[in-house]
Amino acid sequence: MNDVKTRADVVVTRGQDVIEAGVETLKAANAIIVDGVQTVVQTNVAAGKELVNLAQASFEKAKADGIKAVASNPIAYLPEGKNTVVGAYSDSLSTFSKAGDQLAKTLKSGYGSISAKINGEAPKAAAKKTARKTTGKARKAAAAA
Repeated sequence: MNDVKTRADVVVTRGQDVIEAGVETLKAANAIIVDGVQTVVQTNVAAGKELVNLAQASFEKAKADGIKAVASNPIAYLPEGKNTVVGAYSDSLSTFSKAGDQLAKTLKSGYGSISAKINGEAPKAAAKKTARKTTGKARKAAAAA
């Protein structure tokens, strides 16, 4: 009877460790996702504001020059927003790629930690450190935003 109770205690302890490791991994993954989304939103909002300013400047120029000038050379009055749009796209793509790499690394280390805890092995210190470090970076980035 004591053998069964001892075995059950081991299973319960491992289960609690697995749940704790899973929650920590999910927290780290959530922090990465939130940080990435905030960065993309900030980049695109800034690009949108710049495009509005460029369009407004173009409209003011067209208004000042008059209808004849605009009709004779309409292309000269188009706002210069190509670089802004391409820059925002490139920054967003880079942010998604970086976040994806961080997320994959965090989930892989979390899986390794959970697997080790299920088997009763000591999880690798690097996996715990990576999850804590990623969570800390994301918290700092969120606080700065």
